[in-house]
Amino acid sequence: MVQHAVGQGGLFSGELTGQGKPLRWVYDCGSNQRDALRREIKTVAGGGDIDMLFLSHLDSDHVGGVDELLGQVKVREVVLPYLNEQIVLATMARDASSGALSGTFVEATNDLAAWFGSRGVETITFVGGPEEEDGGDGPSLPIDPSDGREGECRPKWTQPPQAATELIADPNLTKARPAGTAMMMQVAPGAAVQLVTPTGAINWALIPYVHMPSAKQMRAFEQALEDAFSKPLDKKAIVASAKDPDVRDKLRDCYDALWLDHNLITMTLYCGPLKPHHAEVSVSRFRHHPDWWHELGGWMLTGDAHLDGLRRRQGFLRYYQRVTPLTNVLMLPHHGSIHNHSDLVLDAMPELIVGYAAAGPNSYGHPHDDVTDAVNGHRRAHFHRVSKHRSHQLEMRVQIP
Repeated sequence: MVQHAVGQGGLFSGELTGQGKPLRWVYDCGSNQRDALRREIKTVAGGGDIDMLFLSHLDSDHVGGVDELLGQVKVREVVLPYLNEQIVLATMARDASSGALSGTFVEATNDLAAWFGSRGVETITFVGGPEEEDGGDGPSLPIDPSDGREGECRPKWTQPPQAATELIADPNLTKARPAGTAMMMQVAPGAAVQLVTPTGAINWALIPYVHMPSAKQMRAFEQALEDAFSKPLDKKAIVASAKDPDVRDKLRDCYDALWLDHNLITMTLYCGPLKPHHAEVSVSRFRHHPDWWHELGGWMLTGDAHLDGLRRRQGFLRYYQRVTPLTNVLMLPHHGSIHNHSDLVLDAMPELIVGYAAAGPNSYGHPHDDVTDAVNGHRRAHFHRVSKHRSHQLEMRVQIP
């Protein structure tokens, strides 16, 4: 598993090798340092087909390189936080308020199935978020991990995906879709990806968790849209006309009145074991320690999650309570921002080896000194900054005998 040196952004890749072809996944693909991003995209694409591409949210520093990645390598499935037209409009409004709304984003969100499908993606899977920010009962993990390693490994959702209908005009497109369009599916909150072979599930999973805007925020945004665009709202028409400067101005006003600089939605991802196992763990740039034979190998990716907020943090920790004790590497949310950090998250990860910030040149003060001090004050963890320089890349290898 590798956090690539793309600077102020995110590009993570993972590969599981055993019998048969490797299983590969990627989390985010964007950066404000475009040269570093292009260099690392070429490296990732050179590794072969990608089974799953997880996109935490739609900020350009997390997805700005997706088009280039899809142009260089086959990606079978793209996993997104659940998006309906209202959330797409809210994201457009946020980007319009900061001047970051791109024509590519408008084109993609206007017809996700066609945009991704024309770039070779077979399936788009939307992951739902809990109705309340309490984390629910944690991920659904019905398959008990075993030692069944014989045969090729493949990803399997622990809840069957269903047809996604809110973003497409005809739900039958999921059954008989035109050539060049991706199948659009959705999974319920709590769905996870277990890695299975013909002889059983191995002790490894990919567990996404989505933070959604609150119902109260979305009702207020709906009212703002009605005030700006009149009733009845035609959300599809607004999405389609978002390149119009007048439409952008209205969306900007709707957003500024409600959220200001708040991240609307983000998807975190845990990659690692579901129960303790005997493994050799090596982490680049950190001296090998004999005790690391007894480490676990979990890696927690957090995108721009707001973990300083009480309810969001409690939901995050409750949802992942099974695997936080198995986590060795933590991506500090929002590039090490003090506004997204909580010491309580570090406290929930007693086996943490590295807490890192993916941060290149920026004017935001990322990573914050208090965040780096908090990581270094952990009972055993070290802080590391993954900048745009290749020598700062962070890599962890987990070998299970």
